[in-house]
Amino acid sequence: MTYRVGIIEFSNESNTFTVMRTSMDDFRAKHFYVGDEIPENFRGTGSEVGGAMEVAEAHGWQPVYITAGQAEPGGPILEVARAEFTDATIRGLRAAGPLDGVFVALHGAMVTETDQDGDCQFLRAVRSVVGNDIPVAVTLDLHANIFDETADLAQIAVSFRTYPHVDMRERGIEACELLHRTMAGEIAPKLAIRRPPMLVGCDDGRTTDDGPMCRLLEDAAREMQAPGILNVAINAGFTDADVWAAGPSVLVTYDTADVTEEAAVAVADRICDRIWDFRDDWALPIPLEDCIAQIKAAAPGDKPIVVADFSDNPGSGAYSDCTAVIAALLEAGIENAAVGTLFDPQAAAELAAHGVGAEVTLSIGGKTDPSVGGGPLQVTGTVMAVSDGGFHFEGPMFTGLPGSTGTSVCLRVQGVDIMTVSDRMQMLDKNIYRVVGIEPAEKSVVVVKSMQHFKGAFAPIASQIIVTDAGGLCTPNVKRRTYTRLRRPVFPLDEINA
Repeated sequence: MTYRVGIIEFSNESNTFTVMRTSMDDFRAKHFYVGDEIPENFRGTGSEVGGAMEVAEAHGWQPVYITAGQAEPGGPILEVARAEFTDATIRGLRAAGPLDGVFVALHGAMVTETDQDGDCQFLRAVRSVVGNDIPVAVTLDLHANIFDETADLAQIAVSFRTYPHVDMRERGIEACELLHRTMAGEIAPKLAIRRPPMLVGCDDGRTTDDGPMCRLLEDAAREMQAPGILNVAINAGFTDADVWAAGPSVLVTYDTADVTEEAAVAVADRICDRIWDFRDDWALPIPLEDCIAQIKAAAPGDKPIVVADFSDNPGSGAYSDCTAVIAALLEAGIENAAVGTLFDPQAAAELAAHGVGAEVTLSIGGKTDPSVGGGPLQVTGTVMAVSDGGFHFEGPMFTGLPGSTGTSVCLRVQGVDIMTVSDRMQMLDKNIYRVVGIEPAEKSVVVVKSMQHFKGAFAPIASQIIVTDAGGLCTPNVKRRTYTRLRRPVFPLDEINA
C-alpha cells in the first residue's frame, strides 16, 4: 500500500534573554523552502528531512513536501513571521488533501511572541488541518525543552543522540520507520514524558568526551530492549530560554498494544533518576585570561590550537559579535590566528566597499548590545578577501546542505584574521572559514564561536582544544539570570532534597 505522507520542517532554538527577535528574513538567510524546492535541496543531505526522503523512497511513499525552514538560533520568533510560516504550512496541507501520516522536523526549544512553547503551537496548527486521527512523528534536537502537550499532538518523538549533532539523518530515518509501522497497523504508539527537577543536566548533552550523556544513552538503549519500548529520547534541555519546561526531559515512545502507560512512565522515571545522579557532573569553560595563558605556553606544533568562544555561540542565540577574545589575542601579540564568525553587517559592508588590499581603520563588533562581551573594538587592518558568503556544508553536520554567511570579509589585524559576516552563523564547518580564503589547518590558533558543535569538524585538526567563557550572552552560569516562567524548584537555582 502507498502512503501519502506530509513532510515538514520548522526548526528554531529561541533564546529569551537576547535583545534580538527572529524574523522571516532570518529563516530565508538560512533556508526556507516550499513544495518541490524541498527535495531539490534536501536529497542526499545529512538532515532529518534527508533521512525522511530515504524512507519514503524505500517504502514507496507518496511524499507531499509542505514547508521546510530553519533560522540560526536567536530571539523569540516575531508573530508576523510565525504567522507567515504557519499560514504557508496550512495552505500546503490543505492543498495536499488527505494524508496517512505527517513527519515534522522540529527543534523543541522554539519560543514565539505569542507562546512559550512554539513547537506545540505549530503542531496545533498542523492538527487543525489534518485532524487528530492520523499519526504524527517528530524529530527533536537533544536540547529541546519539552512541554507535556507534546504527547497530545504527536505519537512518535525521536531526539538526536549525538552532540555535536552528527546523526540528524539517522534520527529522521528512525522516526519515519516508526511512522511507517504505525500507518501499516503494526504498532499503536504513544508518548510518555517526564522531567527531573533540573534546569542544568546531562552535561549539556555532550557525547564526545565519554561523559554522563554517554552513560544515559546506554541506559536508554537497555530500556529499548524491552518489548513495546519503541524509543527513549533524552533531552538535555536549553537553559537560555526562560520557559516553564526548560531543562532535561525524557520521552518514551511506546506501543500501547504491548506496554501500559504506567510501565512507560516507569521507564522515563528511571532515566530521570539517573540524570539526577549526574547533576554535579558538567564541564565548564575556563576564564579568558587562563585561555590566553595556555595559548602562550603551548609548544609550537603542526596543528592549530582550537579555542571555543563558548558564551558567544550564535548556535545558542548569542550575538556572535563579542570582541573580548579578539582584543585578548591582539594584546597578547598572538599571530597566525583566525577568529570566526564575527557578526557585524555594518563593518562587513564597509570593508567590502573598500575592497581587497585596502587598509582600513574602523570599529568592529559589539554593536548588538555593547554591554556584553567587550563592546565595539577599534582596529586597523587589511582586507584580505571579500565574498558573498555562499557555501555547502562539508560535514559532519548538515552535510551537503547549502549555507550562507552573507557579505563576508577577512580582515587581517596584527596577524589575526577576523572573519566578519552579515549573517550570523555558528562556526561548525571548515567550509565557513574557506568562504573568505581562510584554511583553518594552516593557522596556529583558530577561534570558533561555538560551544560544542565545532568539535565535529575542528577536533580532527586540533593540537588541543580550549573552551573559554569571555563574557558573552550564553554564559553557563545560570545563576546570573532571572527566570520568571521556569517551574520551581529546580537545580541548581534552588535547594532540593531528593
